Amino acid sequence: MDASSSTSALALVFTLAAVLLVSLKMAARTTGKKKEELYGDMNHVSFNVRPPSTAWLNMGWWESEDTFFVDACEELARRLHATAALPENPRILDVGCGSGDSLLLLQRTSHPSVLHGVTSLPSHASFARKRLRAQSGISDEKDTSHDVHCADAVRWLQQPSAPRIEQGRYPEGYHAIFALDCAYHFNDRPTFFQHAFNALQPGGTLALLDLALAFPYPDATSSSRAYQFKSAQKIPPPKRAPTRMQSVMHTIGCASASTPTSHFVPIDTYAAQLAHVGFTPSEVVIQDVSVEVLAGFARFLCSIGNAEEAAWRASPPALMTLGLRMVGKHVVSKWAAGGDAGMLRCVLVFAKKPA
Repeated sequence: MDASSSTSALALVFTLAAVLLVSLKMAARTTGKKKEELYGDMNHVSFNVRPPSTAWLNMGWWESEDTFFVDACEELARRLHATAALPENPRILDVGCGSGDSLLLLQRTSHPSVLHGVTSLPSHASFARKRLRAQSGISDEKDTSHDVHCADAVRWLQQPSAPRIEQGRYPEGYHAIFALDCAYHFNDRPTFFQHAFNALQPGGTLALLDLALAFPYPDATSSSRAYQFKSAQKIPPPKRAPTRMQSVMHTIGCASASTPTSHFVPIDTYAAQLAHVGFTPSEVVIQDVSVEVLAGFARFLCSIGNAEEAAWRASPPALMTLGLRMVGKHVVSKWAAGGDAGMLRCVLVFAKKPA
């Protein structure tokens, strides 16, 4: 580059800078701002955000209105994991593990000898595998004790024993299988229950955070019920079946989430399906946690992209943001309110295989 070219380039830079400065001053005058107020819109807050170290994605357990999404997600995972009385160095399977945060939590808190995850999305599986093996300190590719598989969870469990052992699953079975906020997506939940039962060692535990139909709601005072049920304390049960309009809206909502309505069953039916595949009925415990989960999740969805967080939180595209807010306001908030308006309940489920 010769001297004249350099001079021309510098002139262009100064010209653009001058145009930008004039534009800023004009904008300040147009909006009634003083020069000193150009820094008053708080955009600099976005410079202070660190890259996220987590990638949680569940409905969360919300301790208060001030709880952050990441903390709510981790707390929900902890609550689910706490339902299983794990031995020292257990063998654990986590289905629907997503990007692997639940696996990392299990690795830190339970110190498993075997920890496997299954998720259906290749990008999630690759990311989760990399994170899990790094945290576990595993560099040997032949070591399958801590690994993540990209597959449909039900089909993965259905495979015959030879491929299962080749892929690192152990014939003696898992001490616990966890399904955190994912089983309602499975094409055939009863089949999943059956194969999960088969994959557990005697005395093993299946634990799920799931969604079930609110009506008919179990009678909390019934003494004839084979399984254990803990009802929600702060919201009323439904007194009638959903109206036709509610059913239509529920169908539309399920279709938008690519989840058929047949995936949702009443709580009594849910317990019966677990007992049918072999879980001890008296060792099936279902707790309605709609208050702790759905109310906070609804608030979170409604807050996405709001003015307070816009300066630092990256929001989805405008159309998706609008959709998430509408789901929070018109769907999840009604579930959280209970009564006749709530079509679904959020349940924490524990089932034990006979020893």
